[in-house]
Amino acid sequence: MNKSTAPLIFVATGLDENDVRHATGMAASDPFGLLVEPGGRLHLLVSPLEASRAKKTCPRAIIHTPASLASPGIPPPATLSQQFVALAAKLGVRRVTVTPHFPIGVARALTAAGVAVEVQDAPPFPSRAIKTAREVAWITQAQEAAVAAMRAAIECIRAATIGPRKVLRHRGRILTAEHIKNVIAHALMEHQCADQGTIVAVGPQSARPHDTGSGPLRAGVPIVLDIFPRHRETGYWGDITRTVVRGEATPQVRQMYLAVHTAQRDALAMLRPGVELAAVHQTVVDSFLRAGFITKLEPPGRECGFIHSTGHGVGLDIHEEPRLSRGPGQLLAGHVVTVEPGLYYPGIGGVRIEDTVVITQRGYKLLATFPKKLEV
Repeated sequence: MNKSTAPLIFVATGLDENDVRHATGMAASDPFGLLVEPGGRLHLLVSPLEASRAKKTCPRAIIHTPASLASPGIPPPATLSQQFVALAAKLGVRRVTVTPHFPIGVARALTAAGVAVEVQDAPPFPSRAIKTAREVAWITQAQEAAVAAMRAAIECIRAATIGPRKVLRHRGRILTAEHIKNVIAHALMEHQCADQGTIVAVGPQSARPHDTGSGPLRAGVPIVLDIFPRHRETGYWGDITRTVVRGEATPQVRQMYLAVHTAQRDALAMLRPGVELAAVHQTVVDSFLRAGFITKLEPPGRECGFIHSTGHGVGLDIHEEPRLSRGPGQLLAGHVVTVEPGLYYPGIGGVRIEDTVVITQRGYKLLATFPKKLEV
């Protein structure tokens, strides 16, 4: 926990939800509250419906319900704002610390009750970036599900026939991005995972890194498949990307693919504790420059080349610390990160290759493997 002289408080919703889950192991359909004392003692504000589960999930926490916070002659506090005010009064708290994502309505209620609310920008739980062996196993579960879904998707594309105007057909029907997403979703469900925002981007769509893709798939152009499932029980994510071409790729796309493959290999070779995050990113930038691929970030909407960071942390959030980008920081044993260089050129398409790894004491380990082959 971030060291502070004031308790940290959270509402388990929005961008703070996974910090609460990290601290308590608790996830619920309705928002609930968490107060963390400077010494690390936890207080959970939950409804009576969640009290027994909260006690089982986080036995070290002190559980508070509206009834337990009620004062003689006064009804139990109904809203989370009122419950936080009552809890602060019960504990004698006159000052609290919140993240920038804390609900403003709750903050105003605390302020009106005489509790000073301070916002801190630093991550409340820096330890989240260092994964335990159990967390690595959970991420590996999700990554293995992603690999199974990738295999199913590519097998479907490989089995497709090439029809008029190079439109792919599967079992007598036009093969679409939507169909491949359904194939992926079904494979993920079999591994207790859910798909959220899966990318199946073909041709011009693939030149836009976050275009989720739609419509008929075609031969001879890149198809970017980016699968990032979340395990339904643990809440941890996996992340993998492959780029394929059904049939024969153009010379330009082959060159792009070779450059991306080489850049990822160069980045992976650097991964070990103590390496600067920015150095890994710069290695990819330099690799692309040596291959003759130029990046342009203007004008807006016409960016091309290598236009994103090299990778990001994966855990309870699909994008979390650390970031393999130009920012400060070093790799540490226990970091779980993606390595995903890519090239994007309007009129040609995009190529991205992504794997998720854990940093070990001596280097790195792939959490799951899957072949890297352009033409299928």
